[in-house]
Amino acid sequence: MVQMTRRGFLLASGATLLGSSLSLRTLAAATDISGAFEYSGWENFHRTQWSWDKKTRGAHLVNCTGACPHFVYSKDGVVMREEQSKDIAPMPNIPEYNPRGCNKGECGHDYMYGPHRIKYPLIRVGERGEGKWRRATWEEALDMIADKCVDTIKNHAPDCISVYSPVPAVSPVSFSAGHRFAHYIGAHAHTFCDWYGDHPTGQTQTCGVQGDTCETADWFNSKYIILWGSNPTQTRIPDAHFLSEAQLNGAKIVSISPDYNSSTIKVDKWIHPQPGTDGALAMAMAHVIIKEKLYDAHSLKEQTDLSYLVRSDTKRFLREADVVAGGSKDKFYFWNAKTGKPVIPKGSWGDQPEKKGSPVGFLGRNTFAFPKGYIDLGDLDPALEGKFNMQLLDGKTVEVRPVFEILKSRLMADNTPEKAAKITGVTAKAITELAREFATAKPSMIICGGGTQHWYYSDVLLRAMHLLTALTGTEGTNGGGMNHYIGQWKPAFVAGLVALAFPEGVNKQRFCQTTIWTYIHAEVNDEIISSDIDTEKYLRDSITTGQMPNMPEQGRDPKVFFVYRGNWLNQAKGQKYVLENLWPKLELIVDINIRMDSTALYSDVVLPSAHWYEKLDLNVTSEHSYINMTEPAIKPMWESKTDWQIFLALAKRVEMAAKRKKYEKFNDEKFKWVRDLSNLWNQMTMDGKLAEDEAAAQYILDNAPQSKGITIQMLREKPQRFKSNWTSPLKEGVPYTPFQYFVVDKKPWPTLTGRQQFYLDHDTFFDMGVELPTYKAPIDADKYPFRFNSPHSRHSVHSTFKDNVLMLRLQRGGPSIEMSPLDAKPLGIKDNDWVEAWNNHGKVICRVKIRNGEQRGRVSMWHCPELYMDLLTGGSQSVCPVRINPTNLVGNYGHLFFRPNYYGPAGSQRDVRVNVKRYIGATPISF
Repeated sequence: MVQMTRRGFLLASGATLLGSSLSLRTLAAATDISGAFEYSGWENFHRTQWSWDKKTRGAHLVNCTGACPHFVYSKDGVVMREEQSKDIAPMPNIPEYNPRGCNKGECGHDYMYGPHRIKYPLIRVGERGEGKWRRATWEEALDMIADKCVDTIKNHAPDCISVYSPVPAVSPVSFSAGHRFAHYIGAHAHTFCDWYGDHPTGQTQTCGVQGDTCETADWFNSKYIILWGSNPTQTRIPDAHFLSEAQLNGAKIVSISPDYNSSTIKVDKWIHPQPGTDGALAMAMAHVIIKEKLYDAHSLKEQTDLSYLVRSDTKRFLREADVVAGGSKDKFYFWNAKTGKPVIPKGSWGDQPEKKGSPVGFLGRNTFAFPKGYIDLGDLDPALEGKFNMQLLDGKTVEVRPVFEILKSRLMADNTPEKAAKITGVTAKAITELAREFATAKPSMIICGGGTQHWYYSDVLLRAMHLLTALTGTEGTNGGGMNHYIGQWKPAFVAGLVALAFPEGVNKQRFCQTTIWTYIHAEVNDEIISSDIDTEKYLRDSITTGQMPNMPEQGRDPKVFFVYRGNWLNQAKGQKYVLENLWPKLELIVDINIRMDSTALYSDVVLPSAHWYEKLDLNVTSEHSYINMTEPAIKPMWESKTDWQIFLALAKRVEMAAKRKKYEKFNDEKFKWVRDLSNLWNQMTMDGKLAEDEAAAQYILDNAPQSKGITIQMLREKPQRFKSNWTSPLKEGVPYTPFQYFVVDKKPWPTLTGRQQFYLDHDTFFDMGVELPTYKAPIDADKYPFRFNSPHSRHSVHSTFKDNVLMLRLQRGGPSIEMSPLDAKPLGIKDNDWVEAWNNHGKVICRVKIRNGEQRGRVSMWHCPELYMDLLTGGSQSVCPVRINPTNLVGNYGHLFFRPNYYGPAGSQRDVRVNVKRYIGATPISF
């Protein structure tokens, strides 16, 4: 050890001080700004960067549920910044939405000027994915596409052309552009929110709606909130403040999540079940609520099918056709306890209003035409329990029981808290306490998200959640109900959107169901077909009987694939099979984009789309009830065009190609429609009336009752609240909550039974053992040790902003797999090592993050990094197959039928299992 004397210390200190003073003098000389400089523009730039000469409306047109109104500030034709506009009108006694935004939105202008921006039309010259392009003119690129479209229609069929674009709510004019084009040439369009697991299939099964949920301001009205598989501080950043404000207002908040996440740290109670066991927890809660008689009996009798009678011999509902000659198979019975006789409840599928209403796209059927009070029980008292004898039409006597009686017997036998504790790892005491608190706090609500909706059995899990809110009678009440938030699926002005996108009506538009389309055309291999679930049998039956569609028809392959406003390839389950089997079938892949994402990289032609701040469009969400807009702060840069103008320009080139190839008209036999390709531009623009983007946006507003009377100029002034909404009236100063037309106005629910329906007496549901809500364990077809989890990230919106430098600086700087230290240590894996995760479907190689909050036996990868981002191979979807639940293929049961984004199979990915090891191959050099 070196000894330092006092004299030595002082000498050393003096030398250090002398050196420092020399350094400071040198620095002072170097930073002397008194002299003249060749360029001094930077001085004024920094002085004036907070000034502007133009302020416009802005929105971020990505698959985000925020719909956050912004102002965009530009100067001398350059967008300088964006900030929240803070002008959503407040509601009395409710915390404001303002200011509304997040870290990602404030980076929106980076995509205008960053290296990601696509500036010119590009035509591939290398292999797909190789990144070799040549610049093309618009005329050359559009002629190449137009020629291929006409040739495909002529030599194959119009349905061999496929158009994919998701989430119309975030930019309905852009969405309508490609769909209107597809509509007039006979191409097929895609579903989307079911494909990526955002559709709440269990809610459709229970409530007969595409989906509906309260706006997030209504969280403030709740007294008990369960965040079930939902992490709002990560994925609902603009709305998370309502949770803290609800707590200050007296609410208790519980997080049910396997991992200790950023929302969990702020709640009052954390319940952490084993991944995929949420259904067992929900059913045990129902057990406690029923056993301790904490349920709302009147609500169950009036609002649900739990009083409906089920035959003991067939396990089917007792129908009028079973008892009365000429009776309806769509009318049912309950047992009136007051008279001791069976009664047919009003409002079922076989009951019609005096004046039938027009179909409503988001409902199983339009029950709004029924008068208020139609399902009110009056003097009737439906029995929830008991066994009764009924004489059938053939003279036989059969025993019948209410659905509640059957459900209760199963719950008491199979779903005790003690049994659930062994499955979930949550103690029986904690389960019992949770159930009691949820049932006695009024009102109470469930908030769920991707953590619960991306499982194979997510539909029956959501039905179990709906059972809890039905038992407690909280649906249709402010601050209550089962509310799902994932993706952006709800354009409240859907009638106006449909009028623009499908002008001859949706019945004259071809649709594929994207999960089925991918499964078939990518020839996906899935181990589940060799288990006791014969997916292909159910799929074959569903398609051949017309319950679900398959496009193109007659076994043809798709030939031309348009993708815009979405990163389809990057987010495709079965990604390995897509690249190996589907991509070679496609003769032309066209991507329309603001940036070079993974789908663009693997395309043949890439067209430059205008940025969100260079176009006019609308922007709405289910999370608030206001219409927002964006408008051009500057003209589209370089050679970019708005999506509306791109498809209008393509329509002109198709006209020219059709004339050149002498194929101007053809008969579309399916729709008895003689299509005229020589007049396509006039059809697209209504003879010029819709030639501009603003006219198209106003057309949407004018053609929906929810927005009629609102103008673009009004939206320029401030966001405007919808005039009405989907399943509840929109009351001034009151946050929207769904289902009040059924609960408060007592109109029939749009289901087969006319009530919230928990018993689904269909063969497929019986086969799968899910005719009632129940617990179904995760599918473990992949025989590997780790469950693979792919949650949403706070630093991106799916793949958008994954490549943004500012967002990357807030995290590891690239994709990573998170792993528990208890799993990593035995494998010799250390933080930031490269690891390989693999199964039979593919593999991904990236860095690892050791995280104490991750559950043992599971690894997590924030989903959908671009395929070219710090990944040695693969991506988050590489290990995922396409797994189809047979119940989602049912299309011949009352309110369960295919309609785009209303009902169909989801692309589930949480049931995937992988193995993980430290990667010891060549890796990039780190500096």
